[in-house]
Amino acid sequence: MTRAVLGSGARAACSDAEQALIGAAFADGTALNEPLSSGSNPYAGQYTLSGPAKVRDPRVTPIRGDLADIALAGKLFAPHYVVPMERAVAVPFAALMDSGRSDAGQTSELLQGERFLVLDIAGQHAWGYCAHDCYNGYLALDALGDPAEIPAPALGSADPVAVAQGLLGMAYLWGGRGGAGIDCSGLVQTSFARAGHKLPRDSDQQAASAGRLLGEQDAPARGDLMFFHGHVGILLDAGTLIHASQGAAGIGGAVVIEPLADVVARKDGGITVRRRVL
Repeated sequence: MTRAVLGSGARAACSDAEQALIGAAFADGTALNEPLSSGSNPYAGQYTLSGPAKVRDPRVTPIRGDLADIALAGKLFAPHYVVPMERAVAVPFAALMDSGRSDAGQTSELLQGERFLVLDIAGQHAWGYCAHDCYNGYLALDALGDPAEIPAPALGSADPVAVAQGLLGMAYLWGGRGGAGIDCSGLVQTSFARAGHKLPRDSDQQAASAGRLLGEQDAPARGDLMFFHGHVGILLDAGTLIHASQGAAGIGGAVVIEPLADVVARKDGGITVRRRVL
């Protein structure tokens, strides 16, 4: 899965002390966008902006027209800056949406135990970003719980190729990461996460930064990532690919294994990038 981009950016979770500043607001279900000018806000007057702001990837830059993560104060302008509060996904999976409207589109998915950094509450949705990849979006408020009571998913030393094989047959879903379904970059991200490797969410982000770039002199190996225009898969061996296919040439929309040559023949431009994480 890939989308149009403008640049790059990321944010780590705030401290427990900072989260406590907005804990009461979250419990009351009120907005979390208290302005920095407030006399009760300890960050008031600490940040200034000068010069042009650097344009960043909106998928992983926590800023809206009305507010932004406090980490962006002094970097990007927003009317209000807020301290994020960590919450945990309390249900088996929850869709991350591009807005809080009823007709919103899914952009990603969080799995049980994964952390979500809340910046605002609007109606039945929380706006913020995923702790594991900084992906922005809206999550159903009732899908979130107290992180102290919900353990985070364990990151181990599993074989990412074996993890991907364990997902064979799972239905293709744009924005899925293994809950209601899965997409191509979600398969890559989830499989490598279970092996202890944190990768970006979308295929273009993975193509730019996952592991190391392979050159013509590098022979293909099991676990290598093969990138195409808007698509990615994992090598089972030099000639076989496992990937979440949207469905083509008789192959259904699901996680499938097929000859690499068949995928290359279907994709305009063939293989565009090869990267090695393991």
